[in-house]
Amino acid sequence: MADRDTFGHYRDRMAALGFRPSSTLGQNFLLDPSLHRWIADQAAPTAADTVVEIGTGLGFLTRELAARAGRTLGVELDPRLLELAQADLAGMRGLDWLAGDALGGPGRTLHPGIAAALLAAPPAAGGRRLVVANLPYSVSGPLLAELVAAAPLLDTAVVLVQKELAQRIAARPGGADYGGLSVVVQAVGTAALLRDVPPDVFRPRPKVVSAILRLDRRRGPLDGADEPARRQFLAFVRALFGQRRKALRTTLPAAAAAIGGSTAALGAIDWQLRAEAIAPDTIVGWWRACRPA
Repeated sequence: MADRDTFGHYRDRMAALGFRPSSTLGQNFLLDPSLHRWIADQAAPTAADTVVEIGTGLGFLTRELAARAGRTLGVELDPRLLELAQADLAGMRGLDWLAGDALGGPGRTLHPGIAAALLAAPPAAGGRRLVVANLPYSVSGPLLAELVAAAPLLDTAVVLVQKELAQRIAARPGGADYGGLSVVVQAVGTAALLRDVPPDVFRPRPKVVSAILRLDRRRGPLDGADEPARRQFLAFVRALFGQRRKALRTTLPAAAAAIGGSTAALGAIDWQLRAEAIAPDTIVGWWRACRPA
């Protein structure tokens, strides 16, 4: 695998195309090649695996993934960045491209091209469905929620996100960071912070510390639910945490109403508690009990 050019070389090429990184879109390029390799190592894609990379950028991480995976789909919103990545990585085997917004589906849902790539991943021979990416900060939370809701479920995700978001996703019940996104992700997988990433390895430098987060699918109470059911669960959780300082006597009926159901079938509950004190599996059980018949 050939070494890539210096970032100064890429900066000149971007300038020639009239491109300037947008902080609004979270276009912060991770420069450290050892980190690209390390991130790829954590996912450890093989020739049996399909990898989706959201936010390809200049293709630095893409290069590592495509060298290992059976199929890699690079997703990039900006056509100028995509042009540069395609030129540099032309000829790499099993590498496909998707030009567009990862949340470009109806109502800001997952782009159908991403779902199609994951659905097409062969389940035989131990193949896995992976997402490995330096996610744009501005859409990291909604993207991860969509990946939980969409069909099929991922096997593993290794993503670089803002550290604050990673802490929220991996938070345990009762903690200040625990919330709706924690529940949604942990209902289908385990979450672990692997390491921090300082601002000085990016260009332009973000104003926050980043972290690498690993998510692995688990066999929990939401496993086996189809996409419409998982989307209904997301709506239930959003409503449950919509007034997070309120007790369950207020938020749980609101969550049931949000999915057209009721709390009539629920068993004994301490209605004085708040949703932030409740474990994900318990909330899945409440959702099932509250669903309309």
